[in-house]
Amino acid sequence: MKQLHLLGLFFFTSLLFSQSKIDSLQRVYANTTLDTVKIKALLELYKYHRYDSPEKAKEVLLESIQLSNNTEHIDLQVTSYNRYAEFLRTQSYNDSAISIYAISAKLAEKANLQKSISDIFNGLGYIYLRKGNYKKALMYHQKNLEVSIKMKDTLRMAWSYGAIGSVYNEMGEYTKAMENYVLSSKNHEGLKNLRDYAINFSNMGMLQRKLENYDSAKQYLKKSDSVFNEINFRPGRAFVLTNLALISSKTGNLEEAIDFNKQALANYEHMGNRSQAAEINYALGNIYFKQDKLNLALVHFQKKLQTSIDIKDSTGISTAYRVIGDCHGKLGEASKSKSNYLKALEVAIASDNRLGQMRTYESLAKTYAKEGNFTKAYESKNQYAILRDSLYTKEKRDLATEIEAKYQNEEQTKEITLLESEKELQTLQLTKRVNERNAIIAFTIILLLLAGLLYNLYRIKQKTNKELRELDRLKSNFFANISHEFRTPLTLIKGPIEQMEQNPSEGLQLESIKMIRRNTNRVLQLVNQLLDLSKIDKNNLKLEQAEGEVFKCLRGAASSFASHAAQRGIDYKVQIPHEVLWASFDRDKLEKIVYNLLGNAFKFSDDGGTISFSVSYLNDDLRLVVSDTGKGIPEEKLPFIFDRFYQVQGGTTREHEGSGIGLSLSKELVGLMDGTITATSEINKGTIFTVALPVQKIKTGTLKEAPAFQTDASGVMEKKPYEFNLKDSGTLPTLLLVEDNPDMSFFIKEHLQNRYNVKEATNGKIGLAAARKNPPDLIITDVMMPVMDGVELCKTLKSDLDTSHIPIVMLTAKAGVENKIEGLETGADDYLTKPFEPKELLARVKNLIEQRRKLRELFVQSESTIDPKMVTVTSLDQKFMEQVLTLLEERHFDASFGTTQMQEALAMSKTQLHRKLKALTNEAPGELLRNFRLKRAAQLLTKKADTVTQIAYAVGFNNLSYFAKCFKELYGVPPSSY
Repeated sequence: MKQLHLLGLFFFTSLLFSQSKIDSLQRVYANTTLDTVKIKALLELYKYHRYDSPEKAKEVLLESIQLSNNTEHIDLQVTSYNRYAEFLRTQSYNDSAISIYAISAKLAEKANLQKSISDIFNGLGYIYLRKGNYKKALMYHQKNLEVSIKMKDTLRMAWSYGAIGSVYNEMGEYTKAMENYVLSSKNHEGLKNLRDYAINFSNMGMLQRKLENYDSAKQYLKKSDSVFNEINFRPGRAFVLTNLALISSKTGNLEEAIDFNKQALANYEHMGNRSQAAEINYALGNIYFKQDKLNLALVHFQKKLQTSIDIKDSTGISTAYRVIGDCHGKLGEASKSKSNYLKALEVAIASDNRLGQMRTYESLAKTYAKEGNFTKAYESKNQYAILRDSLYTKEKRDLATEIEAKYQNEEQTKEITLLESEKELQTLQLTKRVNERNAIIAFTIILLLLAGLLYNLYRIKQKTNKELRELDRLKSNFFANISHEFRTPLTLIKGPIEQMEQNPSEGLQLESIKMIRRNTNRVLQLVNQLLDLSKIDKNNLKLEQAEGEVFKCLRGAASSFASHAAQRGIDYKVQIPHEVLWASFDRDKLEKIVYNLLGNAFKFSDDGGTISFSVSYLNDDLRLVVSDTGKGIPEEKLPFIFDRFYQVQGGTTREHEGSGIGLSLSKELVGLMDGTITATSEINKGTIFTVALPVQKIKTGTLKEAPAFQTDASGVMEKKPYEFNLKDSGTLPTLLLVEDNPDMSFFIKEHLQNRYNVKEATNGKIGLAAARKNPPDLIITDVMMPVMDGVELCKTLKSDLDTSHIPIVMLTAKAGVENKIEGLETGADDYLTKPFEPKELLARVKNLIEQRRKLRELFVQSESTIDPKMVTVTSLDQKFMEQVLTLLEERHFDASFGTTQMQEALAMSKTQLHRKLKALTNEAPGELLRNFRLKRAAQLLTKKADTVTQIAYAVGFNNLSYFAKCFKELYGVPPSSY
């Protein structure tokens, strides 16, 4: 349960002393005519009303602000604003408080009011602490400490130490927290400031409670409570009661915990502290739930829900729905229970509350299981397991050394690849020379065979040239593919590191760290494969055999693909004998063979397909069979699949494209182990790879328990974390991001989502449908994608009248000039090569959207004639606008001509016409027609061509009063005065 840090109460002043004091201040306020005296009286009254009458406190503060704004006393203005911001903060209106502090800060800095600036830093620190932004909270409290030291203000220094301790407490750095609490308490003790001295002891007690040192915690809390009771400090007593309730609950004394919580709840409700009251209701509900007093638990959980909704606490809302669901489930009300769980899950997903999602999925799994819906139960349990693993994995190791090694390996790989290519070229050239020499010798020896030998020489030349061309093509494809394979992960590694370099204080999010790890592993895998091939060619790769359990090794390798199968809904069947096969073998090379074959099967299988991996051992022969139900391999291409750099499917869609070295490496490794590998395939039925390896067993046995497994997963897709955007997405320009790589999509969206409303599509076909359904303001698309690539997507969008106006930015790993020209020739408005700078992408997106906005503004100018070349970008849009303006010119004088006639004349539906004109001119069809008529009327009035009445009729207006009204709205004056 979230805890309210008592140090957040530093701005609180003393409680109500006596009713006579309030009456005295009210008399002063009523009898004086001086605004300054009235303001000071109001600020004093606020101190007595703030805990017992929040509404009255708000009233006097607003009146104080109003009076202070009418005076020249900036110090009184700043004090009034600071008190009002402090009041909003204690009532959980944090965003409003930040706005008021911003106003106060400008005034305080202008007048150099150091104490007021200190109050502002302190207040902002507590707001961001409550929001969970510990970096900002620590920054503001440390600024406050610097100001306090500069002023030599011991009291404010003591407050700052305590506040910094609270931030470290929330961050889990308890040693630093305790150090700052001690510094704060010593300063307050020296100043004989009993209240704040006690506050620090209560914070120490809370810290000891977190560390489960309950006896020590009680000592600190009771010591502070005795002081709070003596000085009648209600917030301090409430805080102590809350912590004592938690200790009683942890130690099993539930009745005592209930009593403490009820006392704390009364205090928080009296003070109007809604967020803390919600937490106390949640604590009471949990205790009653443990006692099986379910109706009482429901009452408190409902109060927790309502308050969380009121203060917009998404975590609290999700938690409340979940525990309400628990209560209904325990009461046997299954439908109500499931309904509340689903609401809890919806809120948790929307707010990216992964802990809330995990707990709710666990509850849903049990609910579905009770219903007999085992499919849903399995899905929920699987999601729970995924979230649990992501939340509780150990911290990742430092990646700096690994990344450096990957870059070095990349350079070595390039050199190795070039050397190998040169070696193959030299071999072919040598073959060519040998064949030519043989042809010459044959020509001199047997004259009668001259014609045949010449023909044979011609054929050899053709074959050699073909082989050279094929080698050149393979080299080009290899470098293009390996470039893409390296550029994409390097972009996803480089981007977050540069971001951290530019903003070292912000660090990296866990998701970014995981993304770097995934992509460094991908680069490392590619480098290792290339190095293995190089060692094989140089006969440097040797078997490193060691005794071990063969079947156990195979089970471990096969299990690595289980979660991937579950995510894609693939029926993944693994059949490995339930025996122990102890033999001498090279574990690393056997695992690489299995990983490559299974990885290939998953790559070429559709979601929902079937993949089988079976193992058998007979007569010292280990047989591995990997089969899939994918698209299959054409019979004429089957003999070449083990050739290095050969790929069955090419093109730019990259649906199943890689580096072309996996199967080649597998065959080389199998050959190194004196084994064989074969492949059979049928189109649209699948492919079967069979590996036979000689393995001499040492001993065998039977397992007591069979660890083999078989999965039949239900295809639950992994979801990216939702980035909670504080800005209103409805007012932001909409971007459509078409990118098949999830990491690249996450990386781009992370940099754009604060400025734009970003929609996503995983390939060109989905992106095309999304653009046609809801046209965005701009599209960012990768070039190489499955199903439909970026080039085809761009051509289709730019040739469609509904979407031709949308600017498109293309991203690609292909860095050649010809690739860039190809992209721009399709109609793309801009082109970026990976790896790219996020700032450059942001700048280009901003410029394109700004250009479209400026072009649309041309249509709101007052001139009667608009040149469509000034407004449009593509020839299709220009042609359309010429057609529209010609139609308006010909028919605007006809009063019966309206939007319906425009639709018929242009052969467009109402939706199409509205969407296109709104995108190009920022005006609906009716607005465009009306403004065209008004501009033509203004032109005629300027030339004094006729009377106002006749001009109105001449431009298509039948209603003179409506004409006058519209004309004045556009030009600011009536037609007669124009």
